[in-house]
Amino acid sequence: MMKKSDILKNIGLTLLVFAVCTGLCFLLDFFKINDLNFLILYVLGILLVAVFTKGYAYSASLSVASVLGYNFFFTVPRFTLKIDDLMYLVTFFLMLAVGLGISAVTFQLKKKMAQINALNLEKIRLKNNADKELLKATLLRSISHDLRTPLTAIKNGAEILRDNPSLDEKDRGEILDDIRSKSDWTIRLVENLLSLTRIDGENLTVKKSFEVLEEILPQAVRNVSGVLGNRKIHYDTPADMMLIPMDGTLIIQVLGNILNNAAKHTDDDGNIWIKVWNTGKNAVFRISNDGPCIREEDLPHLFEMYYTAADSKSEGVGLGLAICKLIITAHGGNISARNADGKAVFEFNLPMEEYNG
Repeated sequence: MMKKSDILKNIGLTLLVFAVCTGLCFLLDFFKINDLNFLILYVLGILLVAVFTKGYAYSASLSVASVLGYNFFFTVPRFTLKIDDLMYLVTFFLMLAVGLGISAVTFQLKKKMAQINALNLEKIRLKNNADKELLKATLLRSISHDLRTPLTAIKNGAEILRDNPSLDEKDRGEILDDIRSKSDWTIRLVENLLSLTRIDGENLTVKKSFEVLEEILPQAVRNVSGVLGNRKIHYDTPADMMLIPMDGTLIIQVLGNILNNAAKHTDDDGNIWIKVWNTGKNAVFRISNDGPCIREEDLPHLFEMYYTAADSKSEGVGLGLAICKLIITAHGGNISARNADGKAVFEFNLPMEEYNG
């Protein structure tokens, strides 16, 4: 059932078209132009109403009104509905038949188009659902494989330590380092998967509060310390305490993912720089490393879900940087990657708007 506002809108449009057509007919009549053109104007008006109104009644009503209007205003005797010439009566019936026919055909065409559009939307919905199911199955297979590898290494390492209590310290240390590294990688994968569970539609839900930068950065570095190894971290942050509205857990995850990526592409004794500054409107984070630059063909795709570069040294299914983009976008910020001065540079910003928690 149509809303009252829609009904009034359709009635108003019908009356307006009738008035405009009648006005134009008066203009043509003033210049003594053949009255056959009057009929064409009214038929065009009926077609317009049939196209732009909902339902059959409005264009059908205009068909009747057009016949009566033409008879009343433009046939002799004028300003009366009396018909002296039977030829006019035939003209009126033909005009009415054409008008009603146009109304009916247009109504059926619109109805058919609506059905076709509904079918197309349903096909798109079904295809999207099928794509999502396929993507989910692919992701689960990939994650199962990626989890099995580190878990197997952890299990094997633990069994070696259990079955060989007399191992020398060097071998024990190497096995423990490997267990720690695999455990850290597994934790990061699980954290990224947990972030995916917070996605509602295409949006990630965030819970902002004011966080102290000096607490967030060290925590993020500690979380990936096993991957960083001997790589040197250089900080360039404001001297004064910096409070930033953010979902602290998620931003630590973003920093961890980027630092993990930087470590994978930096030599063991390499350098990673973390710079943060306040522009007034945004808190800007820049992380760079002295490893190889990002390939130009990879730059446009780095933040796409499940994308992994052909020469990637990282394990995984391509979730890390895609999760970073989701998190930063949910905060109202932007994230980008580029090459500068022989370094790979990742940069993101967080709005410094007043937080109303």
